[in-house]
Amino acid sequence: MGKARIDEYIEKHRTDIENMALDIWTHPEGGFQEHRTADMQAEYLKKLGARVSFPVKCAPTALVAEYGSGKPVIGFLGELDALPGQSQKVCSHKEPLEEGAYGHACGHNLLGCGSLAGFAALMEVMREENICGTIRYYGCPAEESFGGKTFMAREGLFDDVDCCMNWHPSGDDAVALTQSSAFELMEFYFTGTEAHAAANPHLGRSALDAVELMNVGANYMREHMISSARMHYIITDGGVAVNIVPGKASVRYAVRAPQIVQLQEIVKRLIDVARGASLMTGTTMRYEVKSRYHNRLPNYTLSDLVYENLAECPWPEYTKEELRLFNELSETYPEDQIQRRYAFHGASREELWNYMLRRPLKRGDKTVTVGGSTDVGDVSWITPTVNLTVTCCPIMVDGHSWQACAAYGSTAGAKGMTRAGQVMAWSAYDLLTTRQDVIEKAKQELKADRGGQVYTPVPADMKPSFDAPASQ
Repeated sequence: MGKARIDEYIEKHRTDIENMALDIWTHPEGGFQEHRTADMQAEYLKKLGARVSFPVKCAPTALVAEYGSGKPVIGFLGELDALPGQSQKVCSHKEPLEEGAYGHACGHNLLGCGSLAGFAALMEVMREENICGTIRYYGCPAEESFGGKTFMAREGLFDDVDCCMNWHPSGDDAVALTQSSAFELMEFYFTGTEAHAAANPHLGRSALDAVELMNVGANYMREHMISSARMHYIITDGGVAVNIVPGKASVRYAVRAPQIVQLQEIVKRLIDVARGASLMTGTTMRYEVKSRYHNRLPNYTLSDLVYENLAECPWPEYTKEELRLFNELSETYPEDQIQRRYAFHGASREELWNYMLRRPLKRGDKTVTVGGSTDVGDVSWITPTVNLTVTCCPIMVDGHSWQACAAYGSTAGAKGMTRAGQVMAWSAYDLLTTRQDVIEKAKQELKADRGGQVYTPVPADMKPSFDAPASQ
């Protein structure tokens, strides 16, 4: 009864939510700048009768909507922000809507609205069937940059949640059982003494020299890190003129490691390298932590339940025009790259239908860490969190690409989005009614995975930033 009614309510909300997703795609916004997106979602949720907190004080574009009362509390995670420089039309050749502008090449326009669709449909069924429990929709900003969820976690917004539904647009249907990397973004600022670079260089103390020496030290350090760790950097300020000894310079570093404890050790050593560069050049150094993400902890117990529902959820019907777009986007890739993508998904060409794999996957296991990072990791340390992907683009389309932006702005992508909402709503309905035992088992699994470690939120003095660093 309940799941059939969820399907009916998904259909009831489908047009509004698909239009919302495509509207958000047309008006992309950067991290902590998602005012229009958050406003739109908050107003829609208020009209449904949810209790909406917006803005949430820890982040100006975060929102939380709630329905019901008591336990269990089940969260639906949404994301709002777009990527810098990824503007693209819905077409099969590279053509920005606006050169250099933001674009939804990671599909957060679909991600947020898909979670909202699941929340909205389940809310109506809970009202109709008088189901006990609480559901929440979290509109989370700045996942691509400064980690809106980390600030929300510090505020305690996930502390009473029993489990979270999380999904991402992708080229396949899957539950991801791998970990993501822990991540820290830092900015190092050096201050020296300006001087005429030709007449009086001996009076100057070059902040740029300090940056370059830090980079040299960091590059030597790479040999003595675990092989699965990563460091990337860009010089964000190298001085103002070539004939002036730079009095100020700065460099931005991103550090990744499979585990948060490994990350912390590498970061400590990197700070020491920066201090050494400062001493060598007679400059001063300070640094700021811009964002910090925990590694994502997969949860087998919760994933198994969601996988069951994913396997049962029917595929959408695509129009000829939608399939033509997906086929043409697929053919923008060279054959060797297509073959690598098939291998990654464990698929053969014979299994594919219009470059899409019509069977769900369980991808990887807890021993595998993927290279990317996400602030969903922080939520997964607090409460059991599922990591679902649903087909919204062809199987070989890479995220953070113009092809992904085109697919995620299409009506075909939007059909995958509402299907994701359906799977999450079905799963949450099970947890609220007949499968509450799964929640306790998932919590025990999380406790074992943490191994006695306690989640440590970002520092109290760390504030949301509003410039646009490289995406995760």
